[in-house]
Amino acid sequence: MKYIGILMMAGALAAGGFWAADQWKEKLELLLLFRQMMFYLKGQILYANATLPEAFREVGGRYAEGRSGFLKEPGAFFLRVAERLEEQGDVPFPVIWKEEAERFPPGFPLEAGDHKNLLALGENLGYAHKDMQERTLLFYLEETDGSIGFLKREMESRTKLYRCLGMAAGLFLMVVMA
Repeated sequence: MKYIGILMMAGALAAGGFWAADQWKEKLELLLLFRQMMFYLKGQILYANATLPEAFREVGGRYAEGRSGFLKEPGAFFLRVAERLEEQGDVPFPVIWKEEAERFPPGFPLEAGDHKNLLALGENLGYAHKDMQERTLLFYLEETDGSIGFLKREMESRTKLYRCLGMAAGLFLMVVMA
């Protein structure tokens, strides 16, 4: 019975290492999704001449459909913003954007810097003409590309590190406890 408990604890430590490694992959997937959404939003605003509520509804609907878990949340975020823009036309866009950006669920894999960039996008997006909106979106995309580049560079070494540490901790526990 003792050995079964030791094996279970060692397995849990190894699984914890794999879980920590998967967190990096989730962050990268999320940033890539936000990047795709912003390109599509840019197209809706500049080329389809959509209003902000129309553009957010179109982008949100497209990217919320068929997704689950944390990958569905960005699309749902855009849909919530669109709904509030239509219902509460007297509330300024940056206020709605900030309030909805603060409603991401606990454990949502968005780094503080990326969340700050998302909030800054909302503060500057709804005010000016199309050229300024395009520049605002391009600036957000540039910042996001920097975060994506960092994650890609770090992901390989960190995932190996976390997996190895988890397995090593499990093996160490087995040796010490046995």
